[in-house]
Amino acid sequence: MELRQRTELRHLMAPALRQSLKVLTISSMDLKNLIEEELVNNPCLEEVAPQDDFGPPLPPTNHTKGLPQEDLTDKIIPREVSLQEVLLRQLGMFANSDEELKIGHEIIGNIDENGYLKASFDELSTALKLPKEQILKVLGLIRQFEPSGVGCHTISECLNVQLARNSETDPLIFKIAENHLEDIAKKNYSFIAKQLKEPLEKIEPLIKKILKLDPKPGRNYSSQIAQRIIADVVIKERDEALEVVINNEYFPAVNISNSYKEMLKKDNLDPAAREFIENKIRAAQELLRAMSKRVSTLRRVVEKLVAIQQDAIREDLSFLKPLTFAELAGELDIHETTVCRTVMNKYIDTPCGIVALKDLFTTKINNGSGQAVSVNYIKKAIREIIDREDKKHPLSDDKIVQLLLQRYNLKAARRTVAKYRDEFKIPSTVFRRER
Repeated sequence: MELRQRTELRHLMAPALRQSLKVLTISSMDLKNLIEEELVNNPCLEEVAPQDDFGPPLPPTNHTKGLPQEDLTDKIIPREVSLQEVLLRQLGMFANSDEELKIGHEIIGNIDENGYLKASFDELSTALKLPKEQILKVLGLIRQFEPSGVGCHTISECLNVQLARNSETDPLIFKIAENHLEDIAKKNYSFIAKQLKEPLEKIEPLIKKILKLDPKPGRNYSSQIAQRIIADVVIKERDEALEVVINNEYFPAVNISNSYKEMLKKDNLDPAAREFIENKIRAAQELLRAMSKRVSTLRRVVEKLVAIQQDAIREDLSFLKPLTFAELAGELDIHETTVCRTVMNKYIDTPCGIVALKDLFTTKINNGSGQAVSVNYIKKAIREIIDREDKKHPLSDDKIVQLLLQRYNLKAARRTVAKYRDEFKIPSTVFRRER
């Protein structure tokens, strides 16, 4: 046996920073649960009388004074929960660096509704201008997310990931999943046993385990459900101005216990007890700082976002201006991933209703004059054209393309129209025709 020493440079994220990024990224419901869990597990953290924010660590504000209570409560509304949202939420919690977050976004953006990765490693490597090794590392992280089996290229690969997650160790079951899925579909179990040179009674239980797996792990998402939504931010119109109100009413107000601080001043305190208290106080401080940072970052991002999108927020979100995470990050002189983490899993209560904060960002498309308009605008135009069509003679996607140019001065490809029509769950021409 030969021992070798190797020097390796690794970027490790400090626990405090990891905590701060987690608190910034998670939803209000998850943050509430996190605070309540810490109150149970950390005796140095205590609930105190509600204040304007999370307590002394946060700057004094009057965010919620004078607002009707119903504006700050949670609501139950139907919304589309996509597989990408579920994966991005987990990525925000477990990515160890901004680079991993960037790679993860590119990978998740190429995962289809069934949970399969549609881009090859070469394509991802070219798009990100990074070596395949780094992409494989982040893909390995994503394959640990729920739903089990997501992020694979083939059904066999997907099922093998699920088998490994189920702690299966028999190499025979992996061989069956890898090479004999078509035989399983045909129930040709005897042929499988013959090929593997194993008795049928040994093969059949393994096949039953494979049949219990999900070959389309993403299909249970992308459906409309009634979901409890907490507005992280409330927008109020006051004196013709839009006021940004950060909603902290949902969370218990917490602070560090003074009694434990006093205990540390005692000279005769047991060393083990001192170490325990110091560690718990440090953990409590990290949580309070993370919550304070969440509020200040959220306020800064939303105030700039509202300033840019104020006309659409007042009137109609279809009039949103083209805006990307990178552009807003440039306006604020912060990293793009900070904007991404800030808006992830957050909701804003506007005069137009409660919407996901990320929905105030939109990509752009050029109109016939070469001016940039938001994708939301073209979506609205497509819907208006279809709503006004003769239902006995519905319009083809090619005809909609022509009308977009004639009526709205918008240039769009036929596949773009088809994509947004599918997004609205509007069927094709044949299925829209009324007899």
